Amino acid sequence: MEKNKKSKKALKSLIEDSTREALSRLELPEATKKVKKLIDRNAKKLAEAYADILKREDKRKKKVEKFIDEAVKGGRKNTKTNKNTKAGHVTV
Repeated sequence: MEKNKKSKKALKSLIEDSTREALSRLELPEATKKVKKLIDRNAKKLAEAYADILKREDKRKKKVEKFIDEAVKGGRKNTKTNKNTKAGHVTV
């Protein structure tokens, strides 16, 4: 996909149109109001699922890019310090 960010509405219309087109090619009677409603509902659910998948993939890509950029720059500074190294050795 060229565009990473797709709205649920755009995905829904894409899925709905594709489903209706595929069903129209089959030798079935013309779709009734009930069938159209069912297609609409299922298209909405599929669009939500795909939008979630696309969002997660985009997030994962950004995370990988950030990791690579930090590795190229020389790594990130460690914000966590070990308590033992900070306190030093205590002699009694």
